[in-house]
Amino acid sequence: MMRSCFVASLFACLPLFGVQALPTSYIAKNDTHLFRRGGITEKDLLLSCPGAAGSPNVQRADRCTLVNIRNNPDQIKWKNIGNPQLNCAGGTGPTHVTLGGTTSISKTTSVNANFGISFDGISIGGGVDSSETKTQELSRSTEYDVPPGRQAVYTAGYTFHSQTGNVQINYGDRVNGHYIWFTGVTVTKLIPDNNIAPRFEVHESKCGTDPNDLNNHS
Repeated sequence: MMRSCFVASLFACLPLFGVQALPTSYIAKNDTHLFRRGGITEKDLLLSCPGAAGSPNVQRADRCTLVNIRNNPDQIKWKNIGNPQLNCAGGTGPTHVTLGGTTSISKTTSVNANFGISFDGISIGGGVDSSETKTQELSRSTEYDVPPGRQAVYTAGYTFHSQTGNVQINYGDRVNGHYIWFTGVTVTKLIPDNNIAPRFEVHESKCGTDPNDLNNHS
């Protein structure tokens, strides 16, 4: 069955199986024209992806897929395990505590444009996470002596693969005459690597500051 598709006007009408993703450079140069046609914006398209909030301007997409993928350097992202323990009562000696607890991490998707809304929960397939587990759960604890005037929290550093690309949106019914749309803005996906064990550290900071802020080096 023949289906029409919309790809910036580079392809007027192709069978669904013949659709190809545009090069990122082409999309980026033509995105203003591309998304002002028919009043549908890139924000509407992304909000229609599975897991996103939805848009009143367009139907729900069947699937969204990362295309024109660029691999970025891996990142280490730190997350607190359990609650911080404080030695802030004015004593002069260390306090012996147990740090740790349970935490979990999962893949994250961020939109590299300021739309002023949250895309939490958006599901975009493709890329490295198609074959990897998306969630890790962890329970871990350690004994620690918190110095006087200090506070401490146990942390885990996870390795994430990072990929950036555009998004192909597939609809079950035509949207303004087309089944397939592409975004000009990019999204970045961070996917935890289950094959690399996390690093563990105790993060200390000064009493009276936020003990959960891992950028707090007081």
